[in-house]
Amino acid sequence: MTHPTELLPGYAAGVLADPAPVEAHVRGCAECAAEAETWEKVRSVVAARAAAVDAPAPSLFAAIRGRIAATEPGARPRPHPVPRYAGEVGRRPWRRALGLLTRQWTLVRWPVWVVSLAALVAGGAIAARVSSAGLAPQVLAAVIPLAAALAVAGACGAPREPVGELVAATPTSPRTVLLARLTLVLGVVCAAGLLVTLVIAPLEPVAGLSGLAAAWFGPLVPLSALSFALSVLWRPSVGVGAAMALWLLRILATTGWTDRAMAAVIEGVCTPGAGVLTGAAVLVAVTVLLAPRLPQGRTHRALS
Repeated sequence: MTHPTELLPGYAAGVLADPAPVEAHVRGCAECAAEAETWEKVRSVVAARAAAVDAPAPSLFAAIRGRIAATEPGARPRPHPVPRYAGEVGRRPWRRALGLLTRQWTLVRWPVWVVSLAALVAGGAIAARVSSAGLAPQVLAAVIPLAAALAVAGACGAPREPVGELVAATPTSPRTVLLARLTLVLGVVCAAGLLVTLVIAPLEPVAGLSGLAAAWFGPLVPLSALSFALSVLWRPSVGVGAAMALWLLRILATTGWTDRAMAAVIEGVCTPGAGVLTGAAVLVAVTVLLAPRLPQGRTHRALS
């Protein structure tokens, strides 16, 4: 059977009419067993919180039933008054956007930040050591785009954990959440990359600040767009693999291991320009439009 992702919450809650097939699958699938265990923790926390709240008074239910009974058949319900905060959100959209970005910070898994920032620090240290030989731009161009592609795949890939299910159930549009997460991850990586560039710029008088920044920003755009599209539409491992393949091809092209025609194509893709930026923007836009239309669990495969 396929991975019973949609049945795992009910299985953990003990409300399935026939839990035997799911239980048999969970015993032989470590991935689903871990997800079921997470749902069990969610169920335990919810049950504990519910037990700590006093039950409503019987008079409340009586009043509700009385209002329902007093409603005339076919009468249209009166609209609820608009909450005060909704008006404030409408007047200040930037506050809503800022709140959405800050919430994404807590939802992105900590290994994404640790791995990407560790790669940036290590790459910056190597670039500083080889700056006297004029190799700092090449090092930054190899490290920062790859760190961005890995961070995008880890943060924006199709969620398998219950947190992703809960986030998908919020009133916020999935497209908005996806764009907010992409903006946050790329913003953090680019800010860290600029900080590393500022530190190394005095040690690299030939390239300078603008030359160092252009060296890594060019390949960062296509690698991040490719990683984002494949991670969201397929799975993070595919996004990482494609980004690393393009990254490796560019390394080989810059070292002369590929023919001139292929090297020219790769260099054109990884050079910042109107065509590259437009293509990356279109790829991201198409991915954001298609993401909510994907069926739940489409990345799972049938078990043999």
